[in-house]
Amino acid sequence: MSKKVYYFGVDTPNDCLARNVVDEDYIYAKCPAINHQNSRIFIAHSPIDIEIKVDRTPDGNRVICNHPHLLEYDDDYFHAPNPVLQLKSPMFFFWTDEDNVWFEFDHHSMTSLNNNFVAVGGWFNLSNWSKATSLAFTIVDETKPVIIKKGDPVCRIRFHPPNLDEGIILREVTDPKIVKEMKVKYAKKRQQEEQGDWKSRLFSRTDNTSKCPVSFLINPKKKKKSKFGDIQKLGTSKVRGFK
Repeated sequence: MSKKVYYFGVDTPNDCLARNVVDEDYIYAKCPAINHQNSRIFIAHSPIDIEIKVDRTPDGNRVICNHPHLLEYDDDYFHAPNPVLQLKSPMFFFWTDEDNVWFEFDHHSMTSLNNNFVAVGGWFNLSNWSKATSLAFTIVDETKPVIIKKGDPVCRIRFHPPNLDEGIILREVTDPKIVKEMKVKYAKKRQQEEQGDWKSRLFSRTDNTSKCPVSFLINPKKKKKSKFGDIQKLGTSKVRGFK
């Protein structure tokens, strides 16, 4: 049985996220182990052309970007051997009402070669803590610019259900009411991050107290059974599913 994960783009076109597909011309495309893994991997693509150049001098650090409003950094980002920057696009908000589904953010293998950066990865229990993603990355060679073209893959996103033999169905939510409510709930949750011990929830198993605080918005009512199986009512929201 597949697990459902919901998402919407945050100032990012939703078509910038797609399931990972292996070209059938590669001999390993027939490998069941590879295909099993790919069934839960999605690729985020850049919605725009971005160019970033870093200049570190004794007088201070400077970053030149053609979209400076999308770039985040401070002096601490330059203390590492290679500069670390963060982009606010592409950005997606994910959540699920399933238990113990983990979210993993990882680099894409081609960005080091093609774009001069490597994404900074991490993972947590999405069932306990919904979150908007952003693209933090390390520059490979700071003497060269980071050049990202529209449509370039920038990172991999994986979902790990408790039973790794279960698939993932990723559904895009387009209902403006649900999107607005999710943003309001997420803003309140960010306040909780500053006030309490939230880190323990990132890696613990799901229970009634750790359940994602916004998951009820997509399934406000308990599922009903019919002779045809589970019925999920999504109200007026429209979804695009990746099966």
